[in-house]
Amino acid sequence: MVNSTAAYLRTARRSSRRRNPLVRLTDRIEARLVAVLIVLVAAMIPVSVWAGAHTWDTQLEMSAQQTAERSLVTATTEDIPATPAATYGDYALAGPATVPASWTWGRETRHGNIEVDATTAAGSQVPVWVDADGRQTLPPMDATSAKVSSVLVGVSAWIGTMLVAGAVFTLTRWRLDLARARRWSRDIEIFLGSTNSY
Repeated sequence: MVNSTAAYLRTARRSSRRRNPLVRLTDRIEARLVAVLIVLVAAMIPVSVWAGAHTWDTQLEMSAQQTAERSLVTATTEDIPATPAATYGDYALAGPATVPASWTWGRETRHGNIEVDATTAAGSQVPVWVDADGRQTLPPMDATSAKVSSVLVGVSAWIGTMLVAGAVFTLTRWRLDLARARRWSRDIEIFLGSTNSY
């Protein structure tokens, strides 16, 4: 694959030379398109790095804000409804269950539904994340999630550019191949027509 790609690039570079009488116009167009796409993909590397770094800073700020605004409180589960366990042969597996719970926020008692294991007994103490108003919310974003998000953004931007460049190259080369085939057909017809008298 490496050798064939290197050979193709050498051929494309030779095709870009105007003085070669064997090079067709379609060959020059394809060679210039390859050069433009290579420059575009290479230029997207620092852009992708910048996008990832920008996402990293944004996600870290969001993580710090969420960590400052959200708190972990202890909720007490109420009556847990009976949940049928999934059975596999002689084994019974109890999945998660959504149950009502209550927790104290200042002088008030808040209520909400939390997800616990189906075997959790009523009156159990379960940690719950709440926002600045004491309402149940999701856990704050941690540094690992921020790092993963930034890497995904940077890699996705570069891969997206690669896919677009590949699609443009494939479509353009398909059209150029059609033009070459039509040119070959015309040349063959002209050649065969010129030999009819023999």
